[in-house]
Amino acid sequence: MSIDIFEIIMTKQDGRNLRSVNSQKLIVDACIKLFKAGNLEPTAQQVADESGVGIRTVFRQFDEMENLFKSVDAVLSKDYDFEVSYDPSSSFDARLQSTISHMNKGYEKHKLIMFMTVSNLWKYEFLRKNYLMYQDLIKSKTEEILPEVLSFDTESRHLFHASLSFAMWTRLQGQKLNNGQINKAMFRQCILITNDNK
Repeated sequence: MSIDIFEIIMTKQDGRNLRSVNSQKLIVDACIKLFKAGNLEPTAQQVADESGVGIRTVFRQFDEMENLFKSVDAVLSKDYDFEVSYDPSSSFDARLQSTISHMNKGYEKHKLIMFMTVSNLWKYEFLRKNYLMYQDLIKSKTEEILPEVLSFDTESRHLFHASLSFAMWTRLQGQKLNNGQINKAMFRQCILITNDNK
């Protein structure tokens, strides 16, 4: 009975690769769990403790926290939904209400992750780029649903988008408004801007 040395080596390598992938998943999942629990800047040791792997394993898989955050962002971005359900033939008000409702549900669902992103913008260049990319995507989607906004003057157009932003949603939530009140406040502000441009 002959022993295939190449097969043995490949099996060992496959085993190491599988353990490495499993370790990476444990670490990324732990980091996400910490974010969702409100720890917006977890340390490598906290991630190691939460994942159940050693601190050396964390640094072997992710030599810098930035690389870990990149992997976390890649996982979380798969869950972002920018597709708003709306009737293109409906009124501006109806399309605006659909947009606000969809955005605010997303803000509520991803708020802790978004807080983490905002709080770390100064530290990681890739977060700054991603944040701007998502802002541009939200802006494009909004103008696709509400093309009337394209005819607004420059200041009004920017103010309209600011009124639909995560920053505005956070401000209103901080004022102890419930979700229904936040939707109404955003709608009212956007209508005021729209009326100024008629």
